[in-house]
Amino acid sequence: MNKTFIENYKIVPVGVDIDFNTAASNLTDSINMRDYRRATFLIQLYDIGTASPVLYAYSGATDGACTSALTFRYAFGSAAQGSASCDVLSAWSTSAALTITHSTYDNYLLVVDIDASEMDMANDEEWLTLDFSDPGGATGQAIVIAILEPRYTGNCSETAL
Repeated sequence: MNKTFIENYKIVPVGVDIDFNTAASNLTDSINMRDYRRATFLIQLYDIGTASPVLYAYSGATDGACTSALTFRYAFGSAAQGSASCDVLSAWSTSAALTITHSTYDNYLLVVDIDASEMDMANDEEWLTLDFSDPGGATGQAIVIAILEPRYTGNCSETAL
């Protein structure tokens, strides 16, 4: 019998209603990547206005530590949610500090992909965290779901948080 999606991948909600104007640094929950090969984040952006938040990805040795900045792959949906082509992704690009332009990407899907091998594992930095940085005056929110590719699959997996 073929394995189901949830037997092959782990789905982790890491950010619900992240409010960009809450603080200068607005973090997702951290994921311990020790048992995972890759993290793909599905980020639904909404109500972005006034200023453009900047997205960073970090590895760290502990939960919530943002020690080493990472370069990540990303792709935006082609249109705002509810529009035709909102589920068609742009070509992959890379960034270490992605400006989410408020006048362009309001209500868009953003996909971010990070391979665990790109993290600073030599310094035991196995925790992965995203940061939506407010440059000053940013408004809007994000919902963030991580899809993790486990090193070992199974229908019952340990928490990644």
